[in-house]
Amino acid sequence: MKNKTSVYLMIAGIAIIIVGHLLWQNLNWVNAVDSKPLTININGIRSFPWPDFIGFVMFMSGLIGYIAPDREKGHRYV
Repeated sequence: MKNKTSVYLMIAGIAIIIVGHLLWQNLNWVNAVDSKPLTININGIRSFPWPDFIGFVMFMSGLIGYIAPDREKGHRYV
């Protein structure tokens, strides 16, 4: 069986993404410049969906750990 930590990271990442979608709703967006489609958020620290980002990073870290091959005896890992 693969490393349990990687599975726990993936589960925690999905849970954080779900909670982030529930908490980071109804953000107010304002167009920064009329000539560009870029927008800025006027909600301060809540302007970036941090739980979604952190959950995605945790999920991908767990996925990489799950996909990575196990260490083999007799090999040197630096």
